[in-house]
Amino acid sequence: MDENKVPITGYEGHYEITESGRVYSVKKKCFRVRENDEYGFHIVKLSKKGEATNHNLFKLWKKEFPELPVSMFKGAKEAKY
Repeated sequence: MDENKVPITGYEGHYEITESGRVYSVKKKCFRVRENDEYGFHIVKLSKKGEATNHNLFKLWKKEFPELPVSMFKGAKEAKY
């Protein structure tokens, strides 16, 4: 699957997010997955300079892709557990 990726604001050079809501780790050169579900995240932990913080994935996606319709986002908009 080849889709547009953009750097996550504040985490440039560390993480990127795709048009469908997948999170890519630039350092590890792979997509973040949760229990074999690439879209299973509601909250994603991002880290830089040794500090990790939790972020709502839908809010991150909407911030980076404000022009896209919500139907493009394939991730969890709310907690599944």
